[in-house]
Amino acid sequence: MPTRREFLKIAGVGLGSLLVGVGAGYYLGSLGSSPTTVTTAPTTPKPPETYSLSILGRDAEHHDINTAVIDFFTRENTNFKIEYSPLSYASLYDKMVLALQQGSAAYDLIYMDDPWLPQFGERGWLTDLEALAKETGVQLDLGDFPGVLIDVGRSPYKTGKIVALPQMGNVQIFAYRKDVFDKLGLPEPATWTDVLNACEKIKASGLVEYPVAFRGVKGNPVATAFQPILYAFGGKILSDDLKKSALDSKAVEALEFLLQLKKYAPPGVENFNTPDVRDRLVGGRIAMSTETWPGWIKDADNPALSKVPGLLAYTTTPGERTKPSPLLGVWYWGIPAASQNKAAALRFILYSISARMQKIMAILKGLPPVRISVGEDKELAGLRRWIPIQVKSLNVAVPRPRTPLWPKIEDIFGSYVNQVLAGVIKPGDAVSAMSAEIDKVLSS
Repeated sequence: MPTRREFLKIAGVGLGSLLVGVGAGYYLGSLGSSPTTVTTAPTTPKPPETYSLSILGRDAEHHDINTAVIDFFTRENTNFKIEYSPLSYASLYDKMVLALQQGSAAYDLIYMDDPWLPQFGERGWLTDLEALAKETGVQLDLGDFPGVLIDVGRSPYKTGKIVALPQMGNVQIFAYRKDVFDKLGLPEPATWTDVLNACEKIKASGLVEYPVAFRGVKGNPVATAFQPILYAFGGKILSDDLKKSALDSKAVEALEFLLQLKKYAPPGVENFNTPDVRDRLVGGRIAMSTETWPGWIKDADNPALSKVPGLLAYTTTPGERTKPSPLLGVWYWGIPAASQNKAAALRFILYSISARMQKIMAILKGLPPVRISVGEDKELAGLRRWIPIQVKSLNVAVPRPRTPLWPKIEDIFGSYVNQVLAGVIKPGDAVSAMSAEIDKVLSS
């Protein structure tokens, strides 16, 4: 188990070698001198064109990461001035919709959660990035991204033009206490049945306070936590044509499984949100977190911030009847159709999502990268052990149903799953009721 001094030393060595390799001394305030060129006659260089970009983006860790990228970019491109306006999730969505609806040119770049893309893309609010790249003589190299990330950035999904490019590779992974599993001779969970069996043995051992925890509060949290279980049992929420509910007996079975899992979770799990699960995981109070987002564990190996440094192991969310199906939560850059600085905005996007900057931000800020090559980087894997699994999970991840009506459907779905957890309604009745309400939304 590394000490805090050892952790910082390891991180320092990794970061130092990276910064030397990429010339990121800019970030540390050392601009250095530019190389000189000998010419046959003195000339007066033409001053570079100046650009001002305005970004509407998310607060919290997103703000921390994106402003660090901006700092790198503006130090290396001194003719750029960039303003970043951070907002909370709900406020960001509301302001973004208003600005895009009005055709406002106030923002040159927007930072979007992937469920918003069907709405924004279908309404023509976003710039065609492929056409823009061609117009400006830029080559888009998309081969280093998991295919699903590019598919999600297209409008329509999979088949249309690219209107968004991925920046933060949020995806669900499964976290567990390897020391506890090793002591009990338990295999790494490959199925949800494995998880339930492990819960029983861990509870009997008394090695940790509770075997498992997950988010249960109604709405988005429990809807998000439950979907990989539903998909693994072969269920789905909507039909392939997105015109009706597809919830059936498989959803009932998945809900019944969730109730079995609840027996091994802390009391009141139906009211748990992110801090309740995250703090128990890095605080050493649970042995498994059924859904774990990269932001929850970015400092899990830092003994100054975690009670389980070096003890957590990571894998993809388990399968059952079908393959593992972790849920995507990727954030994307897009350019409003009304922006007056599209070429400059594209230049910033490509800088931000470059392999070089993705690696720097993964080390400095715990960014979950979106590039396959960064996920395979051995130096980075030594500093952020969860990254190889996170990028691997992107390759098998499932996006939320690609319909502009998803927010309303998610509210219905998440409300009934919460009621099942709370014992208010039985799984079969919940599936019937939510199916009827979802069909009503889709037919309106």
